[in-house]
Amino acid sequence: MAGLQPATPKIVVFGFRDYAVDAGRNKRTAVCKVCGSKISDSRATTSNFTRHFKQHPERYEEYLRAKLASNQLQSPQMSPFIESRAVPSRTANTPRQTAITDAILTDLIISCNMPLSAVENVDFHRFMSVVDGEYSPVGLGTITARLELLVAEGRAKLQYQLAEVENVSVTVDIWSDRRMGGYLGITAHWMRIGAETIALQSHLLACSRFKGPHTICEEFEQICDQYNIKNIDHILYDYAANMKRALTTCFPGLVNADEDDHLDDADIWNDLAVEEQERVDRTLSTRSQCRLQGFAHTLQLVVGDALQETNVISPALANASRISALLHTSPSFGEELEMDFGQRGAPASVLPPWNVTLRQLKALVTFDYQKLCEVLEVGGHKESKFTEREWSQVKELVEILTPFGEATDLTQGEKVVTIGAVIPCVLSLNHHLEKQKKEAHYLGSLIHGLHRSLHRRFRGIFVNVRMSEPSDGGPLPFSDTVYLKAAVLDPSFGTMWLDHDVLVDGKLKEEVSAFVKDLILQDAAEVEPIPAEQGVDDRDPAEGEEPGLFSSYRKRQKRTAPSCPRAQLDRYLDICDGQNSLLFWAMNRQTLPSLFKVAMRALAVPASSAEIERVFSHGGVVMRPHRARLGNDTLSNLIFCKCNTI
Repeated sequence: MAGLQPATPKIVVFGFRDYAVDAGRNKRTAVCKVCGSKISDSRATTSNFTRHFKQHPERYEEYLRAKLASNQLQSPQMSPFIESRAVPSRTANTPRQTAITDAILTDLIISCNMPLSAVENVDFHRFMSVVDGEYSPVGLGTITARLELLVAEGRAKLQYQLAEVENVSVTVDIWSDRRMGGYLGITAHWMRIGAETIALQSHLLACSRFKGPHTICEEFEQICDQYNIKNIDHILYDYAANMKRALTTCFPGLVNADEDDHLDDADIWNDLAVEEQERVDRTLSTRSQCRLQGFAHTLQLVVGDALQETNVISPALANASRISALLHTSPSFGEELEMDFGQRGAPASVLPPWNVTLRQLKALVTFDYQKLCEVLEVGGHKESKFTEREWSQVKELVEILTPFGEATDLTQGEKVVTIGAVIPCVLSLNHHLEKQKKEAHYLGSLIHGLHRSLHRRFRGIFVNVRMSEPSDGGPLPFSDTVYLKAAVLDPSFGTMWLDHDVLVDGKLKEEVSAFVKDLILQDAAEVEPIPAEQGVDDRDPAEGEEPGLFSSYRKRQKRTAPSCPRAQLDRYLDICDGQNSLLFWAMNRQTLPSLFKVAMRALAVPASSAEIERVFSHGGVVMRPHRARLGNDTLSNLIFCKCNTI
């Protein structure tokens, strides 16, 4: 260490040796003390050294602790900047001091989105002197180091949990912050199986900054290696074109009330050239051959396709948009509406999710038509009045699209099984549209457009249930058999969808039923054999047991307990009747052991990318307009901590 220059970065001093600077090439190199790898970086950064050292989690955590202790020793005294107050008597490492500092970080900075720099604010110091007169204020360097340590501990816990999991699925998406910086987000999904309970786990692995499209693959590989994820069951990752179209799907004639409310940037996908998209696809395929599309985004595309095909509803929707704008820009109109109807009105029209506008229309049609026209005319907004035909069109549109909104909400739940609902939702929507064709008076063209798009974008499902003929082309969308297995193994649905919404004759239904059962039994055959003590007891009733008052009950139960996977599947189909999926399998894991493992693998797959979208929503809240100077690493760390409760 004696030969190192004073300007040597702390991480190099701690974890590397043979440090050398090449001034001519503006480079510096060092050799990792742990693995002996030679790492190079520019003279102005340490990102390559840090990125490599993170691959040794235990040593990296030691480095963060040493860095934190060093920052606490070097933090300047804050008392000269505060009005006269007693010099704190508590040292930096006392339990009370540490607990308060940790609470400031977790409860105020992470949970309440308080800026990190607030810890150096004079008013905050004054407030803390009231809370605890002996607390010693910490500097920005200390709180940043504690944040890094918290992230390292969280990642270590995730690594430990993932090491014990057999089946993991991930969602992958990209996002841009307000400074148009690109971030790659990855969430992992698996089942945590306890002694008596089962819980669906969804955690953020990373939300990492990437500097260009070419770095997406490198970041993905690095994150997988960091958590030692070798094989992924399923990857949920939409094609760029689908993502862009889904994010911009809206009703024609409706305007965006507030662009800042929408934090997803569809244009970021334009930065991915075709060759880059193909490269990303190849990288993902090396980790998993099973790549799924997001159900909610695809359903948005179905609605978008139909809305683009028909213009008959546009005048009515334009009126609805004007009324929504009036509610949020004209106080007098809002007061008149509240006086007549007892409510302020519909939510603002926001561009990205079409189902937000659907909620607006549902609120609008609850008004009395005649009273609404009177309020508009008295308020001087005659141009926004609906004709009777337009009012009927809006009501019919709400009736047609309400099931689509329900399906979207059902498959975007948090900490609940969602993939089992995909096939029941698609088939139920198809059945709904078939009925609407006979009952609609004004929007027949829209219904036919929805029906065509539903069959095209979910063609794999309709082929698998024998409602469409297979094609000779490549893989069909939503043709993965995990959807069939999950639909049957989710006791909320079982085979009810097969009976009610598969619109084919009885013989074809039997073929579909046999096909799905064979898929499940093939997976069950690969499960480890059932231990003898958990299997069926075929002993004679009088052998090995003394008779008791209720001994015959126990023996009868033992005889009827299913042993082979086929018997377990028959038993499952007899007892599933709309129960909660996780509770059902927690209660029946011992009686259906082979089927249990198949169900846990299938039901852990998410139906949509809702979890990663929630991550990006948190990122948008953290990166508020007045926090534009927030560093990339700090933003990633704050998002990681905010989204993970481990």
